[in-house]
Amino acid sequence: MVVRLKNFVLLLILIIVATSSKSFSQATKSHEIGKLWETMFSSGSIPSYAPLQNQMTYPGGDYRTMTRKNLEGLGLWIGTANWTDKLNVFHSNYVSEGGFENNEAFEFVYPISIRKRVRNRLPNVTVNKILEERFLDTRSSSSRSSSIPADEVIESKWATNVGVNVNMFSYALANQNHNSYIIREYIFTNDGNADDDPNTIELPDQNLTDVYFGFQYLLIPGGDRGHQIVNQNDDWAVYYGNQDGDTLRGLYYVYDGNADADHADWDDIGDPEPTTGEFLSPQYPGFGILHADTSPTDNNDDRNQPATVNIVPRRIMKSYTKGNTENELYLEMSSGVQSNGTVGDAPTPYDPLVQTPVLLMSFGPYNLNFGESVRIVLYEAVGSISQKLAITAGNEWLNGTLEFNGKTGDEAKNALLATGLDSLLRHAKNVEYAWNLGLENLPTPPPAPDNFKISPGPGKIDLEWESVAEEEDWLTKVNDFAGYKLYRAEGSYTNTYQLIATFNGDTTNYTDRDVQRGKKYYYAVTAFDDGTQNTTGINPGQSLESSQYYNRNFAVAASPFIGASKTLDSVYVVPNPYHVQGLAYGGSVIEDYTDVPRLEDKIGFVGLPAKAIIRIFTMHGDLLATVHHPNPDNPNSVPESADEEWFQITDYWQTIKSGVYVYYVEGWDLEGKPVGSAKGKFVIIR
Repeated sequence: MVVRLKNFVLLLILIIVATSSKSFSQATKSHEIGKLWETMFSSGSIPSYAPLQNQMTYPGGDYRTMTRKNLEGLGLWIGTANWTDKLNVFHSNYVSEGGFENNEAFEFVYPISIRKRVRNRLPNVTVNKILEERFLDTRSSSSRSSSIPADEVIESKWATNVGVNVNMFSYALANQNHNSYIIREYIFTNDGNADDDPNTIELPDQNLTDVYFGFQYLLIPGGDRGHQIVNQNDDWAVYYGNQDGDTLRGLYYVYDGNADADHADWDDIGDPEPTTGEFLSPQYPGFGILHADTSPTDNNDDRNQPATVNIVPRRIMKSYTKGNTENELYLEMSSGVQSNGTVGDAPTPYDPLVQTPVLLMSFGPYNLNFGESVRIVLYEAVGSISQKLAITAGNEWLNGTLEFNGKTGDEAKNALLATGLDSLLRHAKNVEYAWNLGLENLPTPPPAPDNFKISPGPGKIDLEWESVAEEEDWLTKVNDFAGYKLYRAEGSYTNTYQLIATFNGDTTNYTDRDVQRGKKYYYAVTAFDDGTQNTTGINPGQSLESSQYYNRNFAVAASPFIGASKTLDSVYVVPNPYHVQGLAYGGSVIEDYTDVPRLEDKIGFVGLPAKAIIRIFTMHGDLLATVHHPNPDNPNSVPESADEEWFQITDYWQTIKSGVYVYYVEGWDLEGKPVGSAKGKFVIIR
């Protein structure tokens, strides 16, 4: 619709304007096939000028505002000792500082290339004969490959001013046991290239000594939603690893704490939405370690790495921009600190000593001779209670009826939210299993069905898709196809999806008649196998299913309707009176105000002819809005239906207030013959 299109155009303008002022712009590619969504940048760090992006978005969903982000900052430092730069200046210690606090570090890093390869192209999805488009993860943004070790691989390359080339591979999987993490494999090569031209060698034959590779992470659980309510970051940070009895290689994670009384007069662990109680920050986002080379000549995993695990508040985090010296940055990387986190360092997570924790995790020291490489492999993962549970349990907590494990009230809420850590640790276990097995040896689900067509009709929605029954298992080349599953969400594609039908065998169409006129519906169809080829998985024999995120409709909803009226005798407004009765199921104040127009502001004009113009006036006769039916600016406006939606936004881009309003409708039939006019009143109560 026009508001949504303007919102998206505005974001594009922001990107273009911001990047045009830089010496170079970063290209991006996105993973959106599993529960965890992420955007990769061509220099590895997250630029502050890219408003349209995924940042460990979990569970993935909103392609515009990207709510449920969990990552705000990511950067990379490369430090070395006794180094001479290309201007022949000697540095006793030096850090090529590509951290997110150093104005994107354009004088230190030089993007070279980024590309994305996939096993299966994203399916085409059409709704109301309109082809869906993903703005970040499009079909044209990737190429199909039969040789990659995962369902998706994004490869980015960049050079640094110390002559170390960084080649990063990120891996995403559609397997339901492995779709809540993304692996990042870094290969650091001393090739002497110190600018954006890979064909030149500015630092030939250099040998680097005492090299450290430092990764910076600023994680904020549900940072785009929950923290805005209290206007305060109140997160605890934990590093779980390098301790006696640890089985994990090393895992850093963050979880939401409790704001002070100046910001919230209730226990806000999990950031409950004040109106609905929905837990807006139930996530446990984390970064873990899979591998670190012992040396450039010994590729065995060095379990003594990382050398430094330091967690500091963002306000005292070091960078050249803040005036810190080369020695200070290098000593930060090589300090040998092994922090276990911020818990216990302060009485509250909003204490200045620990607020907004940033992790610096460094690996080294390595002696990296010219032409040598070091490999370090990390992963991103997020654990959480389900979105549905965050909604229903949040509502119960707000109403005082929540019970969990014998607890009630805030204790029940906090104990329930803490189970998100269990799921994070499960994902960590699964990613270690997959990496040790070899990603290419994991069993694979069938591909998602292509050409998914969603066609609303009178009191029904017809669905059809292409068969994948003849597709062989990717790994074993044996046909193990078993059937399809159909899922549906109501109101918004970010709401929870329910399984509405299972088809054993090659059924490729379905008519959904359990629908209501005027409601918006979103669908996904998956394919599943019989499990016979799943011999190397975590659960051998388990039936595997393609991801629900492959072929969901996003931008265009499917809404059943009744046929256009032949007269204007039965035009009316629903609901009338309109009264704000709360938020849409699964919504929140913050999310809905960024998601313009808001679902809860919708009213409908019904009983319309095939073509109409609706004019809305104040009681004083001032024209507020002119709405065409069908509406060319609204992809959800169905031709030949009797309905048209309006979100109470005037032609001057304002939301109308409480009051009595007048509508005047002129109508025509399909051939353009006038069928008369009608007028009436409706009431808005806010």
